[in-house]
Amino acid sequence: MVHFHDAGYKYLFSHADLVRELLEVFAPPGVSELLDYGTLRPETGNFITPAMKKREDDVVWSIELKGQRIYLYLLLEFQSSIDKCMPVRMMQYLAALYDQLLRSKTVDPADGLPPVLPIVIYNGDTRWNRSPEVFDLIQPHPAVLTEYQPRLKFWLLDEGRFSAEYLEGLQRVMAAIFRMEHTRDTEDAKRAIRYLGQAVAQSPFKQTIDRAVMQWMQYRLSRKMPGLTLPELDDMLKGTEMLETNIDQWRAKAVADGVLQGKLEGKLEGKLEGKLEGKLEGEARALQRLLSRRFGAIPMALGERIAAADLEQIEAWFDAAITAPDMASVFTSTES
Repeated sequence: MVHFHDAGYKYLFSHADLVRELLEVFAPPGVSELLDYGTLRPETGNFITPAMKKREDDVVWSIELKGQRIYLYLLLEFQSSIDKCMPVRMMQYLAALYDQLLRSKTVDPADGLPPVLPIVIYNGDTRWNRSPEVFDLIQPHPAVLTEYQPRLKFWLLDEGRFSAEYLEGLQRVMAAIFRMEHTRDTEDAKRAIRYLGQAVAQSPFKQTIDRAVMQWMQYRLSRKMPGLTLPELDDMLKGTEMLETNIDQWRAKAVADGVLQGKLEGKLEGKLEGKLEGKLEGEARALQRLLSRRFGAIPMALGERIAAADLEQIEAWFDAAITAPDMASVFTSTES
């Protein structure tokens, strides 16, 4: 479970041609063909939300749609559990974005605020089954109040909802990246890697994205398969054969060492026997960082409690800490 947004995806979406790839294939119906991709421009993703939390990990671009500049807000969501309050979070983030645009005088309120297309990219294993619209979270109420309730809807890209066959049929780089994120075993991973290599080779943007995509693949594989020997970047750009051989060797060694229970079926990431201590420690640090930013110093007793907790409990505390009114509530409302 990655609570702080995946640095690999942020790196990918710092490249205009990969943002274009995403929009051309996965934008809401009717949007992509109206966009002038030659006007894509990166915008700052560093701003303070109304809850006084700094946003640095999401990606913001602007682009012209039928001659009007709009903003694309890419929220990268890599939690294993679904956040039913995501529409509220998105509403808060867009308010902070508008506030920054006004404060920096990037836009003139006399001309009106620019439209925003909010996109949530989610790669959890559980399929997203919550509404993307904030109005749906509001309790039933008399009709006289309806027009005063907030309305905001984000466009959801639930990567795991796309089948491998569908993604491979698209023959696009972003489809291949989504394909690689949800592999079932090492053989499936090798197939996904081959597809990604082919998609990059056939892409009209190959010259501008090939190194970025291969660097991302190195980064992801180092997390999915700890200890995997990764070829040099230049070798990976020539083909995937060496990498596939290394994956076979990694799997054989893992089975021989007893690290893998039986065959490596299911998730490659997180299905190592027992728990990887580094991952548990990383999640604990992430929780402590969030708690200290929101509520101040962490009492020693709570610090010891976090240190003794298992991964599932830490994840539950982290989810609670996002919206909890105070530090005590995090630990009293999420007991295992």
